[in-house]
Amino acid sequence: MEPERSLRLSIWEGTLAILFLNWSTGVIVTGYALALGASPQALALLGALPFLAQLLAPLALFLRGSRKALVVRLNFLSRLLFLPAALAGFLPEDLRVPSLLLFAGLSQLLAAPVGVLWLSWMADLVAEERRGRYFGFRNALLGLVGTLGNLMGGMVADRLPPPTGYQVILLVGVGAGLLSVLLLRLQSEPPESPPPPAWKALGIAWRDLAYRRYLVLVFLWYGAVMVGGPYVVPYFIRVGGLSMTEVGLWTVISATSGLLFGPMWGRVADREGHKVVLFRTGMVAALMPGLWLLGSSALPWPIWLSALADALAWSGLGTALVNAALAHAPKAARGGYLALFWLALGLGGLGGSLGASGLSRLSSEPSPYHLPILASTALRLLVALGLRRLTP
Repeated sequence: MEPERSLRLSIWEGTLAILFLNWSTGVIVTGYALALGASPQALALLGALPFLAQLLAPLALFLRGSRKALVVRLNFLSRLLFLPAALAGFLPEDLRVPSLLLFAGLSQLLAAPVGVLWLSWMADLVAEERRGRYFGFRNALLGLVGTLGNLMGGMVADRLPPPTGYQVILLVGVGAGLLSVLLLRLQSEPPESPPPPAWKALGIAWRDLAYRRYLVLVFLWYGAVMVGGPYVVPYFIRVGGLSMTEVGLWTVISATSGLLFGPMWGRVADREGHKVVLFRTGMVAALMPGLWLLGSSALPWPIWLSALADALAWSGLGTALVNAALAHAPKAARGGYLALFWLALGLGGLGGSLGASGLSRLSSEPSPYHLPILASTALRLLVALGLRRLTP
């Protein structure tokens, strides 16, 4: 029965967890921050929080005990801690945005080691020869569920007075996140060989020259993405003229298309390797922001077309980035490799978000969002061309 039972449970668990993760770090919490009066700089900081949290990912190597037990406890506490962020709209006006940033940040910091622990656990459950197909399907399905949630959240936010609609959705998200923890507890954990000491595992990964080069590209890529990333939803709303319901519909189109593209990229990865997928999807993701910049309230179709480009890119790119890291890692030191991966991702995203905040101050015409998105486009293209060196 194992590992098939646990792999099926992991898909159900993910469909609940993704609602919490999408709403607490994506378009809903961004719309909530806008409704609370967040400035462009506060939006950049909100976008930086997931990447700031990843700086603590290496702590996973210093935690001892069952990976499953640690994942369950950390997820439970971090999701419970998001409750005050969802309730920030009830505070005095000058405390709302700072409280949202504080508790959203604490929630994500507490969950930071989960990525390393969960991936190490799942890598023992999923045979290497089927990782591309399994994670391609799982990620595509979770993307669809998450974006249907965004559509529902946008509809609620548009029909209730702000910020009440956002708070309702975020509270539902916390409930879904807590329910997903119950399903995590039902999954099995294969026996794990005693891991090497944390510093030794990190040292093994760091001395791998090919992996260090890969980490540089991960760092640069997420830096390039986040130079414009915090302003995508504000751009859609303030420049593109989309409502929150329409933003949710945009994400549904992307996720539905991702159900087709995700398994396709999974088959390419299993047949030709994750590095090939990285370059091809990276080029699509690099050119995609150009469609956003072409769009406006008078000419919205490029923004809608970008939903297909988003699906084509990220349905393969996110999975390939992680699987390429796993492919580098020997089983005995896997934790060290994954910790450095999340650290590079976090540092890159944090640096990009800080750059986004600075660029938004330089120009307010035609909007404070145009210059950061234009810079992100140029930087993504440069890094994507660098990914070509990874292909056979």
